[in-house]
Amino acid sequence: MIRPIDIGLISTTLLLAFVLSVLRLPLGSPEVFAWLRPGWVVLVLLYWVITLPQWVGIVTCWCVGLLVDVLVGAPLGINAIAFSVMAYGARNLYERFRMFSLLQQAAVVLLPVLLTDLLGFWALAVTRDLSWNWWMLLPSIVSALVWPPLYLALRWLTVRFETA
Repeated sequence: MIRPIDIGLISTTLLLAFVLSVLRLPLGSPEVFAWLRPGWVVLVLLYWVITLPQWVGIVTCWCVGLLVDVLVGAPLGINAIAFSVMAYGARNLYERFRMFSLLQQAAVVLLPVLLTDLLGFWALAVTRDLSWNWWMLLPSIVSALVWPPLYLALRWLTVRFETA
């Protein structure tokens, strides 16, 4: 049975990821900084799917994806589908993923985050007039680089509050 502290910790980390996702860059900052923003929500969801797969799964990721769609003004369902696909893959491979070192995990994290970004781009390209840009791969790479410290921070919180 999931305890209230578990729900509170999961909700708090997701809320923080939402906030980090929509924080505006300071005025006058270089445009490239916008491309360096990692996929905070995807990374936090991935952590919870791997850590507590019995509580955070495809349905949770679908609901969080819908919230992200509303939050960032994306067409409804784009992030929901992308997050659900990511959760399906992570849920099927979470036991193997846990055995990898942090550097190996970072390399593996690149794939679901890249898949999520590419699915989102594809859906936006269908609904809007977008053209491909190699800069679109940069958030996925930055997300993979951010994974080790984020994983360690979330793991510390998980152990601190005895969640998993």
